[in-house]
Amino acid sequence: MSNGVSVDLMRLEANEKLDPGRKSELGQFMTPSRVAQYMASLFSPGNFDAIRLLDAGAGIGSLTAAFLERLLAAELTASAMEVTAYEIDSQLRGYLEKLLETYTERTRTTGLSLTSEIIAYDFIEDATDRIIFWNTQAFTHAILNPPYKKIHGDSQHRKSLRAVGIETVNLYSAFLGLAVRLMADGGEIVAIIPRSFCNGPYYQSFRVALLNQTAINHIHL
Repeated sequence: MSNGVSVDLMRLEANEKLDPGRKSELGQFMTPSRVAQYMASLFSPGNFDAIRLLDAGAGIGSLTAAFLERLLAAELTASAMEVTAYEIDSQLRGYLEKLLETYTERTRTTGLSLTSEIIAYDFIEDATDRIIFWNTQAFTHAILNPPYKKIHGDSQHRKSLRAVGIETVNLYSAFLGLAVRLMADGGEIVAIIPRSFCNGPYYQSFRVALLNQTAINHIHL
């Protein structure tokens, strides 16, 4: 499980088993290893001694795997790492568990302390609870390929997001907005997001929040 080819084989196998209707319902798009590796390459080395990584909508774990490969190759430096991966699809969680177990075994001989938690809850509901009740800035890094699906105006997701001051119309911008709120000072996020957030009034409040709360260091088209 130590290379992109193995992770891609897992991704293709899992993708074949997924129900198309369920994929559409959840807005699932799994990330090829080559893209995941490029995303992981954008993180700065050595900003935190203890890394706390968020992967929301983790799928089989391709993004986390790419991040961990950089750590194992000493391209990122840390003495300890915690992975928090959200995945509500039980079938994908099985692959994710196996992948994280593999990396736990690999890190035992390196001196790196690696712990991981897979959360089966809805990320939006859990993240808004964290913000409201814990007021926490839990993560130093986040790597995301969030789901792409519209949020209905009267949905529970919309109500939960509104409770923490996030107004948006799509899951991808909701995931990113919540990730920003959950980051420690100086934390870094690398995310795949559509260009639609740049245009029109629907995403205006999201754009304002993004520019007020973050510094955009890199954009890749």
